[in-house]
Amino acid sequence: MRIEQLTLTRFLAALIIVVFHYGLTIPPFTHPAISFLFSNIGISYFFVLSGFVMVVAYSKSGKHIVPATYYKNRFARVYPVYLIALLFTILVMWICYFPITWDAVAMNVLMLQSWFPRYPMLINRAGWTLSVEVLFYLSFPFLYNYIYAKYKLVPIAVGVLLFWLLSQMLSSYLSSFTALIEGFTVSHNMIFYFPLMHLNQFLIGNLFGIILLHTYQRFSTNYDVFIVLLLAAMAALLRFPIKYANYHNGFLAIFFALVILMISLNTGFLTKISSSKACVFLGEISFGMYILQIPVHEGFYKATKPFYYDHPYYFFYLYLVVLVVFSAISYQLIETPLRKWIRRIG
Repeated sequence: MRIEQLTLTRFLAALIIVVFHYGLTIPPFTHPAISFLFSNIGISYFFVLSGFVMVVAYSKSGKHIVPATYYKNRFARVYPVYLIALLFTILVMWICYFPITWDAVAMNVLMLQSWFPRYPMLINRAGWTLSVEVLFYLSFPFLYNYIYAKYKLVPIAVGVLLFWLLSQMLSSYLSSFTALIEGFTVSHNMIFYFPLMHLNQFLIGNLFGIILLHTYQRFSTNYDVFIVLLLAAMAALLRFPIKYANYHNGFLAIFFALVILMISLNTGFLTKISSSKACVFLGEISFGMYILQIPVHEGFYKATKPFYYDHPYYFFYLYLVVLVVFSAISYQLIETPLRKWIRRIG
């Protein structure tokens, strides 16, 4: 099952992340009426959506997923452009005389950087999320084959929600203290980038994907108003954040999953717009936008440094255009052909 109307949300999440990294000092994103919307939540949405899509995409595979085939398909989907973005970043760092360590390069090539607190923000910083996704991909065939395909919805929901609750309690606790015991400082990187701290979001996505499979035929209708109300509620939570709630690590995961579910069931005006070819294409290139944002920004900055200092506003918007174009080219000429070629192997 492919739900076209969800694809545009990937582009919007990627755009929020890019603005969060590079555009918070650029109008109109500086305006108090909208600035709070561009916070560090896009990654959490991606993790939830990833879990949701995995269940929906593989629901027709029967009661068993062949791990080897699944891993090959996932590798084909993410690694080619990930590696190109990494090499591009290394090239820009070399041109700009930034220090490069071979151990950091190795960790990034192997997608292990988020498992070690020293490495997630070295080289292509956006790549830390792919290191987390590797955990999701490795675990999903076993979750699907031995839990989702064998147990009913209620025990799965209880287990996932309990895991999410315990994860939020731990994440909030660690976020509120700099040390747990004397002589041991809790690393920021271990709290915010360690893969196990984000597994709860993937599982919430899995759960709501299963709920969709149970409800799609009976409950598909116009949910435009309900979706808008949910988005308004999330905006309020961003505008007035809850103390010690770690939004980055999945506090909003259930909200995100509910929005994803409603969009998937929706047959209203919002679905008609987001299912258009242009919107779907923007969603398809969103992975390239996300993983290429840093090397494209640094390369564009290096090539147009005087323009950056004289016209920072124009620089940012021109950078967005360049990023979208690069992402579209990457999708058409790199991601899609290599994905098809890798999937044909074996």
